[in-house]
Amino acid sequence: MDVNNNMVGMMNQKTSEYDILIVEDNIEQAHLTKLLVEEYGFSAHYITESAKALETIQHSRPSVVILDLMMPELDGLRLCQQIKDSDDTKGTKIIIYSGKMYESDQRKALELGADAFFVKPTRANLLITKIKELLHPLQNGSYKN
Repeated sequence: MDVNNNMVGMMNQKTSEYDILIVEDNIEQAHLTKLLVEEYGFSAHYITESAKALETIQHSRPSVVILDLMMPELDGLRLCQQIKDSDDTKGTKIIIYSGKMYESDQRKALELGADAFFVKPTRANLLITKIKELLHPLQNGSYKN
């Protein structure tokens, strides 16, 4: 199955209220992240070609994008900037999930509009809690569902 060619069709088959798009060039990492997110009840999909990610995001309008920084065609910082600079996608919630641990990358990602930055590997509950927080802001000490 060619994941990239079937991405747009799969994005329309929602199994939950929210779609999570994972942009990750390592297919094993993308698949593991997808399984993790689905385990917590979200509909998740991935794309391995960062150059096609902006078009996919514009078409499918995911609730949250989990974005790797180190990708061959278009690095995650440039993609984050393109997402936030586009009127169509500027409201998209972005979580950077990267193996890069440099504070300068974290600072730059947040300056460009990323909503969170996690260094791989991170504890699953931290990533899921951040997704829930972005989708349902904290109200009266608990997340609205």
